Amino acid sequence: MTPDQTGDPKSRPALLHRLAARLQPFNAAVTCIGVLLAYLLGTYVTGPFHEASHWMGAMLACTSVVVVLQKPGLKQSLPVGWMRVLGTAIGALIAFGYLSVWHFSVLGMLGSVFLLEIISMLLGIYLNGHIATITLIVILLISEENPRLPPAINCLLRFLESVVGVGIGLGVMWLSEWWQRHHEHPRTDS
Repeated sequence: MTPDQTGDPKSRPALLHRLAARLQPFNAAVTCIGVLLAYLLGTYVTGPFHEASHWMGAMLACTSVVVVLQKPGLKQSLPVGWMRVLGTAIGALIAFGYLSVWHFSVLGMLGSVFLLEIISMLLGIYLNGHIATITLIVILLISEENPRLPPAINCLLRFLESVVGVGIGLGVMWLSEWWQRHHEHPRTDS
């Protein structure tokens, strides 16, 4: 048992110091700004095209922001964003193909997920492509809830919402890095 687990009052300040060192309020604020922007765009930009699914659009845009912002910097976030866009495009194409021929069914959804997972493996994006499966499932579930929504519109809206989220995530990451570069080390004018 470590001293921190024994309840020794002398070890509490060290534990509190280690916990405080983990906190990064600036990064938490950046994530909140990105999520807010994605929520607003996902809800209010795509809503006029299909009001019934605009909340799902907000969810996809927000998850895209969170996925991009999981990396520590813009350089690391770019490939993640690209994989999100590529995986979403593949998932949307699979959903479009499926919904153009058949109506939603659980078996069809599982077959579509299986196909997307196999294609992601073949393309070497499997580990980074799982989040695209969420988009595929959302597209299919929206078509179940709204069977009159044309598959092309459904797939295109969901793809655009994911791309908007990736774009916002990368933009917010760039701005946060710019802000930190210009405000971390104050200038000394002689």
